[in-house]
Amino acid sequence: PWNAPTKVSWIEVPNENGKIVARYAYWVEDLQSRVDAGTAGNTKDTAGAHKRYGWKTGDMAKTEKSAKFPAPGLNAEESKPGPDGRDAEPPLDQVALYVIDPEAKATDESVLDKTIIDGRKALISPDSVLAVAGVVPPLTRGVDGNLTDAKANSLEKNLVASVQPYDEQALVPFAFDIDASVTGKPKLNLNALLAKPPATAVDEMAAWIKKALPAFENRKGGFPDNYLKTLAANALDYADQNNLATTSSSIMGPNTYRGLDAYPLISEVILHFKYQGVKTVKGRKVMNWQIQVFVELWNHTNFEVSGPARVSYENKLMHPAIGADVARTFDDDELMLDPIQVKPTLQKIGDKFWSPVFNVKLAPNQYKFFTPIDLVYTVELGAGTVQTEFNIDELGYGDSGISLMWNGTEVDRSHKLLRGNLDPKFSKTDFITNFQKQDGFANIPSHSYGIPGSPAGFKNNMGDSRQSLYLRANDFPLSDNSYPGNVSPNQRNVRNSSVYKGGSGQSLVYGRVLPSEWPDGGHDVPVQLSSLTPANARPSAANYNPTVTADFTRAKEGDTPTFISNAGRFYSATELGRIFDPIMWVPTYNGSESILAGTMPSKRNSWPSVEPGNNLGNPDNIYYGGGNTLRIGRPEHPKFDTLTGAPPAEMPDSHAARLLDIFHAGKSRSTDATDREGNLVRIEGHVNLNTATEDTLRALAAGNLQADPRIARTNSQTHSGSTAAPPVTEIEVPALTGSKQADLLAKAIIRGRPYVSPSEIATSRDEDGKVAFGNPLLYPEFKIPSSPNMSSLQWSDAAAEEAFARVYNSSTIRSRNFRVWVVGQAVAPTATTNSSPEVLSEVRRVFTVFADPGKRNSDGSIDSSKFKTSIIHENDF
Repeated sequence: PWNAPTKVSWIEVPNENGKIVARYAYWVEDLQSRVDAGTAGNTKDTAGAHKRYGWKTGDMAKTEKSAKFPAPGLNAEESKPGPDGRDAEPPLDQVALYVIDPEAKATDESVLDKTIIDGRKALISPDSVLAVAGVVPPLTRGVDGNLTDAKANSLEKNLVASVQPYDEQALVPFAFDIDASVTGKPKLNLNALLAKPPATAVDEMAAWIKKALPAFENRKGGFPDNYLKTLAANALDYADQNNLATTSSSIMGPNTYRGLDAYPLISEVILHFKYQGVKTVKGRKVMNWQIQVFVELWNHTNFEVSGPARVSYENKLMHPAIGADVARTFDDDELMLDPIQVKPTLQKIGDKFWSPVFNVKLAPNQYKFFTPIDLVYTVELGAGTVQTEFNIDELGYGDSGISLMWNGTEVDRSHKLLRGNLDPKFSKTDFITNFQKQDGFANIPSHSYGIPGSPAGFKNNMGDSRQSLYLRANDFPLSDNSYPGNVSPNQRNVRNSSVYKGGSGQSLVYGRVLPSEWPDGGHDVPVQLSSLTPANARPSAANYNPTVTADFTRAKEGDTPTFISNAGRFYSATELGRIFDPIMWVPTYNGSESILAGTMPSKRNSWPSVEPGNNLGNPDNIYYGGGNTLRIGRPEHPKFDTLTGAPPAEMPDSHAARLLDIFHAGKSRSTDATDREGNLVRIEGHVNLNTATEDTLRALAAGNLQADPRIARTNSQTHSGSTAAPPVTEIEVPALTGSKQADLLAKAIIRGRPYVSPSEIATSRDEDGKVAFGNPLLYPEFKIPSSPNMSSLQWSDAAAEEAFARVYNSSTIRSRNFRVWVVGQAVAPTATTNSSPEVLSEVRRVFTVFADPGKRNSDGSIDSSKFKTSIIHENDF
């Protein structure tokens, strides 16, 4: 009644003589354009309010200390059929039913949703919604057809009942830039992949991406290994139920891959070299020296990690003669004792000598030092040498570095830990036989690389340990820290004494490691600057040992940069947005500002995105990377985003959200593995994005964000002296607001219609052309007035992508539930040219119709003999 007059055409019915004796007209209403009053909403939160699942929920909260439900928008409870064939736990009970109340606020303070939920058994027809909601007749309408009672008017426009659930085959859409060889074919089921042997699943997943999205692997930039297989391994390790890495036989090389699971990575390394003098053995001079390797392991995940580890440190030992002797390289066979015979015994596995096993147990985000290697080597010097230099500089040796083995598999490696000082004589990495010397070196993998005084300078990275495996350019070793002043035992890495405490140290990216600045954001674990190192300690001090310094574990839920589900299943393809993305590009801001010199530019508080173009863009590079996960539901790197001048829905095949068009998770909440791994998905209360009302779209997204329990406002860019990080205040943040809760998102979705796939809402934009989902700059209360390109909102990528996942997991782009309105007239026999015949009688009838696919074929396709159109309800109007 509130719509403009419906425009229809009469369909005429002739008799045997060709005279028109009847006519009818009809129009169709999509019932999936509204909120399903029979499934939406819940009262599971405190005091019976609406609940959005977040960090802890359901059975997962009982079994995993830091687990959170990974698929925003979906009911976290297992799918169990009820007596009427519907799910006893509605899949979309998180749709914010309370938002239909015109007076709704950011949180549920309305009684409307509870009233409807309590009266659901009476929802027997489309017209029963008002009665169940407690609206008392008579219903008064204004001249515009709207009900004069605001609440009743909103209910009539935005709620519907008697919508039938159904199964749908998950097919690749005929969408822009998806290869024609796969469009219309079944999507690949992530849970089916998870059930296969890891190597098989990695190969199949990578091949499928390459076939469907041919340019997707171009995202990698300078990434040296197999990019698509690495993403596949990361995806499998994210969801499987073990803490073992999915890797190829080697973890380095063009066709290799490593997945990130619940295991630690190397965060900091300290090398102690102690020269112990020269002895004569059987007339030959030998030099004894000791090497101690201290490794700080970092649990970057949200799970406690526990397991056996080993470490291997490889160094090409150089032995040039000094004086009259001819310089020579000290070959491996000139070692007096093979490394396997030293104390303690090393074990040769593959091409490396590994330390004894040491057991590791780390809480989420905990940093802890271990001493896996403490060895004494004996090296032959020759018969007549008076003075010998023994050089441990790794520069120029491609195989040097330190590796980590976890549960019998090599999972991490950092390359070239020592760089020397380019002085060919008396280098600080040299040991002279008649000068007993000991020294220590420390460095932070994936942080700062370079050679002092070299024309190329330094390559300063963000210190993301997940990236260190891939930063292995031979000509740029890790630059060792000032030691011991710049080590940070058992806590987040800060180069305190010589860098961070300097006058501009807070702006130097090589002075500290701050996940909050990484491209995908995150949270910073505090440090204790006053006790980074033991007082007055040098490597020569007998009591210096970083493993016994205070354990400074300050992890909180939400701090960790890597979220691992380990649920044994994918609940939604949107979870791929949590996967670490090891892309490697030069970090410049549109060509005008740069952090290549190691300084965060003014008016910036994060590392840059990857920009397109030649002059102003970011070239691919082998020296830079880290801090990225796949951007599915927040602004994509511009280089991989919508093509210039293209409509918003035309996502190129390099856009991460395109993965949602080729993968699905089956009936992911089912207790039956066959359902989870099959070709069908369940549609029950899902809303058609192409026809949905604005209030309905708002209900899909509304509510405070729950995926990040540490979401916060940054109070100042001046770091706190006690935490070496910007001070923050934890806050609650709703889905993007406009005049009403989530209003801006709803308008952006409508602006981008029509959609061929729900994934395309990732490109939805506000009226100024800014990407709407996950864009912190669209939150007016968090914009920094003096720096319009900065936001004070500090959140993880899970929070940034949450609103998108809520909408995606609650939506579809086609419907099977309709109301068909029909007007039929009997008219006096007339010629076809008579546009105003005499009407003898008239019937007006409305039918609620369900296009029932019936029982499908084994592959999920429709069996046309079992398809039927069912009339659920009918009455006159």
